Amino acid sequence: MVAIAVVLKDGNDRVYFAGEETKVDVALPVGEHVRDDTLVVVSSFSMRNNPPVHGGTGEFRDAPASVDFHAIVVLDRTTMMAQVYREARNRVLIFALGTLVLLAAGAVWQFTVRLAQSEGTTRVLQAETRHLRELGQAAAGLAHETRNPLGLIRGWTQRLVKAGLPSDDQQEQAEAILEECDRVTARINQFLAFARQAEINIEPVVVEDLVQELRTLLQSDLDAGGLKLETIRLNQPPAIQADRDQLRQVLFNLLQNAIALAPRDSSITISMCEGRRGPLRLEIADQGPGVPEEIVDSLFEPYVTRRIGGTGLGLSIVRRIAIAHGWEVGYQPGSPSGSVFSIDGIHRDVS
Repeated sequence: MVAIAVVLKDGNDRVYFAGEETKVDVALPVGEHVRDDTLVVVSSFSMRNNPPVHGGTGEFRDAPASVDFHAIVVLDRTTMMAQVYREARNRVLIFALGTLVLLAAGAVWQFTVRLAQSEGTTRVLQAETRHLRELGQAAAGLAHETRNPLGLIRGWTQRLVKAGLPSDDQQEQAEAILEECDRVTARINQFLAFARQAEINIEPVVVEDLVQELRTLLQSDLDAGGLKLETIRLNQPPAIQADRDQLRQVLFNLLQNAIALAPRDSSITISMCEGRRGPLRLEIADQGPGVPEEIVDSLFEPYVTRRIGGTGLGLSIVRRIAIAHGWEVGYQPGSPSGSVFSIDGIHRDVS
């Protein structure tokens, strides 16, 4: 309580205070009023004069039968409002915490469901991976075992050819057997190269020197097609990080494809530029017919080929080696024609 005021309604409106007078407004009407941090309650009441009031001279003086009063009580509501605010804040916090608990429970349930699904998918993938690995090992073993008797057949046939067969027809048939043996052996060697996961030995590799080495190796094929092998910016940077033998295999496969499909008297270009998904990008471009639309999406899958007589494993080997290095191999049509094969994500040698 802050203050109390009583107004005696006897014509003179005498006011009696208790407490802080400044907090009292005697002009307020009857009722409850909120003012700042106080609650003001104003009420009126009457009291009967019983017994009569003695005048002090020994006689009873006349007095009204009842007296009217106007009472004003000023109450401090600071503590109450602080408690109300505190309770309101606590309820908001409880609501917020309850919401967070519900959200967390939902997230945990969703995570549990996804984890169970992921574990099931992982088990299936592990089983499939194990099966494919065993299947690959079995196929590689079969190819290796097939190569041995094939070599024996070729050896005996070659002896017969050298010894001379009775007729020309038999001589031609023996030579055809030799050609088929060589062709099948080449296919088996490519299959083994695709199936075998060689270890990566990262070292500084000078791409320009590697291309010059391949130019010498493939010069007869280039001359047969009247082709020119051009290089652009291969000496920038001086060296890259790669497995030299496997990068040589990648470039050899891509150049063989370009030579087989490039039109006569055209150029094949090997260039180094800034990468889109890494520091450097190596591109091999030809002016051939390009890749048919229907095989673009499956171009790097095994046994998909765009040239007659191709095994369909060359580009698959390229992709496998690129993945082992952390590179990304891709294809895009040339401008205005031809093909552009790229190896992106190559890193400079900083040693």
